[in-house]
Amino acid sequence: MLRIHHLPEGERTVSDFQVRLDGEETRPWFCRVSAMPYNTVWPGHQRPLDQTEEASFVSFEMDRPVSVSLTASKDFSEAVVRPLSKGMEIETEGREIRFTITECGYYTVELDGWHNALHLFANPATNFGVDREAPGVLYYGPGVHEIGDLELEDDQTLFVDGGAVLYGSVMAVQKKNIRIVGYGVIDGSREVRTDDTLLITWDMSGPDFCQEEILRKNLEEKKVLHGCVHLYSCTDSEIAGVIARDSSTFSFIVADGERVECRWLKTIGMWRYNSDGIDLFNCRYIRIADCFLRNFDDCIVIKGIKGWDRKNMHHIHITGCTVWCDWGRGLEFGAETCADEYHDILLEDCDLIHGSFAHIDIQHLDRARIHDVLIKNIRCEYSRYDCPPIYQADMSVSYEDAKLKKGSGQPTCHGDGWGEAWQPRLIDAPIADGPFSDDHILGETYHVRFEDIRILCDADAAIPECRFAGADAGHCNHDIVIENVSRNGVRLQPEELVLNIGEFDYNIEVR
Repeated sequence: MLRIHHLPEGERTVSDFQVRLDGEETRPWFCRVSAMPYNTVWPGHQRPLDQTEEASFVSFEMDRPVSVSLTASKDFSEAVVRPLSKGMEIETEGREIRFTITECGYYTVELDGWHNALHLFANPATNFGVDREAPGVLYYGPGVHEIGDLELEDDQTLFVDGGAVLYGSVMAVQKKNIRIVGYGVIDGSREVRTDDTLLITWDMSGPDFCQEEILRKNLEEKKVLHGCVHLYSCTDSEIAGVIARDSSTFSFIVADGERVECRWLKTIGMWRYNSDGIDLFNCRYIRIADCFLRNFDDCIVIKGIKGWDRKNMHHIHITGCTVWCDWGRGLEFGAETCADEYHDILLEDCDLIHGSFAHIDIQHLDRARIHDVLIKNIRCEYSRYDCPPIYQADMSVSYEDAKLKKGSGQPTCHGDGWGEAWQPRLIDAPIADGPFSDDHILGETYHVRFEDIRILCDADAAIPECRFAGADAGHCNHDIVIENVSRNGVRLQPEELVLNIGEFDYNIEVR
């Protein structure tokens, strides 16, 4: 079975590729993405369009192999399908590209680098077990729908069918048994970001912590952005299948959630500042599985947010995800770590196909004790086309000019230079007194294991750096194990791994 989610009438397409699936032509969906890793200092605002470019995606369901035939609109010399771990066999002839997708997943076609990429979302065929006519089901079929700010109630299901586009946002507050499912699009482009809008609800502390009326006051009076899907203090809920496009802020937020599952989610078309992928705030018993995240900022983030910090982060399982980070960090703890503890957290079996500052990041800027964490079977790709991230200190300076002004106050992320030798860090684990802390109490990171980390890169590329940087003797990284790191299929010896260990960090062992 093959079911293509065709572009609705009136929706914009992209002309970079002609696409045929099993011989059936379909128009690619438009999405706006970053054209350069060029950011501004907080608070950030609506990003200028000249820093962006067009990309596209196609979404379909399958339960058997599907042949893909693409015709590019321009000549090219190199075609790549990521993730590289899929080992896709590609045939090219002139401007034609052909390959077969044999299993569900996410595939990105790049011609001579990552610009104007085509994303293929090969979803498993399912109706999510939903009877669209049943009580409590809100069904949106193929076509364009204006929903505004849609709020769900207990035991309610929102079914966004493939080929549907919902312009607006979806929210639930202190609800249980919420389901948001389907392969359609939730588009946040109608929400304009300005300098005085906030990203998230702060100041949730006090005797009325996390009460619905406090949250609503913050949303209404502080102009907090809605994003695409935000669940606050919800339990026993699920978000599955949907595509978040062009969010004004964090795309999917689960704040103070318990027993929530996120699976087969996609984020695409993220070009605005701080348009994260999936953000977990002070959650317990969460599973994130088989998602695709391309974001201009961090992709999958485990945060402890002040005001929510009475709730610790624990029993979180992230697996089977494909990550493209245009700016920021791919898999991240922090930078907000406002909680007493993060523990019992597993990240496994993920492909990080493009990175920015760091592929795997424990950016510890508050008081939490982060411990009993396992990160394993992670595949980190490096491309000669990747570019260093730059803060836009001067709005009049172009990205290319900023790269040349190394001594002009433009931070260089890390490394000695720009250009082809630049690489995101493999692992970054700083501990510092950050701007998110009220009490300025520092934390520590310990009993963390990194296992079976695969580096996939150009043959002549250097081995990327792993950095550990504790703040002082009592607040540092310790009892860390890095085991079985390979580069292009060859296991690295411990002495070959590039380690930068701070003066306060100890018991960091490479095996």
